[in-house]
Amino acid sequence: MIKNIISHYSQRVIKTVLFVYLLLLYGALQAQEKNKTDSLVFVKLYSKTLNEGRKIVVHLPLNYFKEPAKKYPVMYVLDAGKLDFDISDRLFTLSSANIAPECIVVGILNNKGKREENLTPPFMQTETSDSLSPLGKADLFLKFIKTELIHSIDSSYRTTNYRTIAGHSRAGLFVLYSLIEEPALFDARFCFSTPAWRFDNLIIKQLEKSLQESKNPSKSYLYFSVGASENTNIQSGFHTMNAILKKLNSKYLTYESDLTLHADHQSNPILSSSKAMAKWSEYLKKLKK
Repeated sequence: MIKNIISHYSQRVIKTVLFVYLLLLYGALQAQEKNKTDSLVFVKLYSKTLNEGRKIVVHLPLNYFKEPAKKYPVMYVLDAGKLDFDISDRLFTLSSANIAPECIVVGILNNKGKREENLTPPFMQTETSDSLSPLGKADLFLKFIKTELIHSIDSSYRTTNYRTIAGHSRAGLFVLYSLIEEPALFDARFCFSTPAWRFDNLIIKQLEKSLQESKNPSKSYLYFSVGASENTNIQSGFHTMNAILKKLNSKYLTYESDLTLHADHQSNPILSSSKAMAKWSEYLKKLKK
């Protein structure tokens, strides 16, 4: 009988402890979700350069409000709505493991019907299959980012002067264009599944010319990747850019690339972004030595 009483008492204690633990766990999860909500900011601003309103998604580090004196590098991500959330999650995981730095991630949403002209360099037509398609207006979009968006972010949040930019597919063309036109604007760049083959590798030729002719280039980092299951055009541009950059061997540009196994055009940025952030972090560590 005594054993039964003890057994019954033990079960009640265990159930009570388990109940308290679940309550604490629930509270912690609720607090974490609240932090995530507090760390996601939707911003609207008007661009004089583009003569239109633009929507921005700002992902703040989870400890942003807990460390009021700390400043953060900023990563600008094109085509916001998916890639910015993926990269923000990758950076949170890697920074929690002290592998990558905490960053403010700024996702730039597309305006309806403007993606092609915003992201296509002005020396390229917006469509390779249409000889009458207009030239891109990435020069104006780059000016918007340089003169308006960066100023807005820097004046609203605690930022360092270290900036990066990332883009997938056509947005990768814009990232490469920024390296050609404004090499000092970003310290690191990430291109996922970029159609660099378009118009006979024109963006690669322009990049090669820029790196050769620049008299005072800024040191920067470039990561690019394509999926092993992507089409032959995408892969040919990837291999051509690798060959050109290897031949140039520029002391001002550090580049790394990956052919992502089992990845197609849509899954490549998901599968390679963690590797991209990790490699960039190793590059940063080498700079400090």
